[in-house]
Amino acid sequence: MEEPPELTPEHFEILAVRELRKAGLDVSQLRIHRRATLPEPERGYLLELAGGVSRGPWRQRALIACRRQTAPVGRAEVESLRNHVEEAGAQAGILFGTTEFDPDALQAAGDGAVALMRVTDGRTAFDTSGWGTPGHYPAWLPAYCAQTVGRDAVGQVRYQLLDAGQGDVIVRQLQGPPSRPATPTDLDPTSQPR
Repeated sequence: MEEPPELTPEHFEILAVRELRKAGLDVSQLRIHRRATLPEPERGYLLELAGGVSRGPWRQRALIACRRQTAPVGRAEVESLRNHVEEAGAQAGILFGTTEFDPDALQAAGDGAVALMRVTDGRTAFDTSGWGTPGHYPAWLPAYCAQTVGRDAVGQVRYQLLDAGQGDVIVRQLQGPPSRPATPTDLDPTSQPR
């Protein structure tokens, strides 16, 4: 069985945008806000993209963080994203991570307008989705898929494959506490901060 290809920052950006659009969100005017290599022992990276995210009449300026790391994503990573959201002049954050999420990460995301998404390889997603017989993979299966991160009925961390049209699930997480509404100027990356 072949391993999925390496998830480079460029591939991660394409994956994040593809998965958000698959869910029914419009993603526009993206620009790189930050690109950093994570210190040892992570041997990973952080890529942050600033741009507009919308679904129907709802729209916000968002910071999309793509974190490839080996340790579970915790409170510190979510709080760091929330600080970067403010720094970027955005209103919400979407954190894609390649590992498990700690319960503290979910608590921190619930305190602010942050949606959490886990990236998993396509085969694992297929085997756990009920789409077909585990171990028998269709040709259309992507190398990587996104899962929403939330809590189950008893409060445990739950991952659910992000399906087409699930944009409202993400929007509800991004609405978070009330803030000022987005204006057309907010969605223009060339505009100056007020």
